[in-house]
Amino acid sequence: MRNNLQTIALAAFCIILTVMIALSGCGGGITALEEASGYDSLILNGWTQYNLTHFETAQSIFYQAQGLDPNRAEGFIGAGWSLFMRQKPDSALVEFFRGFDFITTVNDTLDTVCGISGCYLARGENSKAVNYLDGYDLSYFEDVFPLQDHDFFLDRGDMELVYAQAFYRLKLYSSAEKADPDNAVYHLNLVLSTPYTYTTPDELMNQMVEYLSQSQGILYR
Repeated sequence: MRNNLQTIALAAFCIILTVMIALSGCGGGITALEEASGYDSLILNGWTQYNLTHFETAQSIFYQAQGLDPNRAEGFIGAGWSLFMRQKPDSALVEFFRGFDFITTVNDTLDTVCGISGCYLARGENSKAVNYLDGYDLSYFEDVFPLQDHDFFLDRGDMELVYAQAFYRLKLYSSAEKADPDNAVYHLNLVLSTPYTYTTPDELMNQMVEYLSQSQGILYR
């Protein structure tokens, strides 16, 4: 039963970390109007294919954008998310980290932070997911939601659930196993309207799955 719940939860986390984006570039280093227009068109087309769940096609288009201008972040961000959705977290991490060198906005930082922590979670590197998120003050992103330049179905609660899932896998369920805030219940309760009192690991997983189904089910069917 617990293994089934963990499988459901992992699938749900992959969904909540999916980026639903339709935008036209994120700033640039191209001076020629023709080249800038070509890059932006590729980016827009890439996200269009991504939103249609044509992830392999989207990945190819984002690679073309990288070739046109390797000094702009979104070609790498798009390729990273496309690879993540193709269940290739190792390759996705490479793209996300490459893109960090060219990030100039908080929005793109958030895209990448979510992508990297999601990849660590997908790879079963739960301590890395925790340590990576610990390197950021999540309140720094608070004013970013909802993102103005991206069409995200994502909020800070989703990032707290990544924390909760990682701590769950590390068997740090509540303050009985590890003092706050390094446990799953602490981060789960940051997003629940009614705080949950820990009972068993299975019930804790049920609470996380129920939260995900209620908060994301309408958006992701």
